[in-house]
Amino acid sequence: MSEHILPRFAGIVIPTTDNAFFSRLAVEADRFLSRQGLTALILSSDNSAEKEKEHLQTLLRLGAAGILCVSGLSALPEDLLPASYPLVFLDRHPRSAHPVPLVANDDRAAMFEATSYLISLGCRHILLMPGYLAETRTSPRVIGYEEALLKNGLHPDPGYVLNRPGRQPSEVEAEALIREIMHREQSVDAIITSSDRAAFGVITALHRVGLYVPEDVRLICFDNSPYSSMASPAITALDRQPDLLAEKAARYLLDLMDGKAVPTETLIPVHLCKRDSTR
Repeated sequence: MSEHILPRFAGIVIPTTDNAFFSRLAVEADRFLSRQGLTALILSSDNSAEKEKEHLQTLLRLGAAGILCVSGLSALPEDLLPASYPLVFLDRHPRSAHPVPLVANDDRAAMFEATSYLISLGCRHILLMPGYLAETRTSPRVIGYEEALLKNGLHPDPGYVLNRPGRQPSEVEAEALIREIMHREQSVDAIITSSDRAAFGVITALHRVGLYVPEDVRLICFDNSPYSSMASPAITALDRQPDLLAEKAARYLLDLMDGKAVPTETLIPVHLCKRDSTR
């Protein structure tokens, strides 16, 4: 009787498959690994910290040669993976007892640029929707946002940072959050969202209270998927270069599997694509 042998494979863990950015990272990383003769097993944590930990343990148990992980954890438990195991964090970097390579955007600098741009247009009451994290930690996007406000003599208001609960699609939660705050606060003149889908929810919520983009509220979103430019109005977006992020992270993972050293941190630039939503 022939013995079944699993092919050499790597794991890719992402927070959700319904976000175009995370899906793009997984697809591009898979393509790169495939060209190198490696199969990829892609798993979604559904924005759950416990499910993410389970996926990491499962991949290790199944014999994955290494893992790429877009993590929502605030810290990687010390006993979850061996210290020498090939692991690369992509986009997000939990604390860990031993160094783990990170390939990400400089979200702090990107948010500083986006917020500064809105301020240069005359905006003074800027809402930030930084995106969902499975475990509580300070987002670098919030840091960059606050730094830009302070540099321009504006006082950061914690009430203007809206965190999603992460239980429903981003556009649904974004719409609910904006409708709630607009009933309480009428001085909002700009909003920055974590994705184009969240931006669509913002536009819907604003329309429901009789406000429009960009006439009443200017809007910027992260990710710059094709839908950003197809929207009406076309949405000013932060292009995170997901293809380059994924390829760089996958290349580092292969290097780690081969026992090679890789940089501890690699930051990929973010480009602000200016469109009608901030005119």
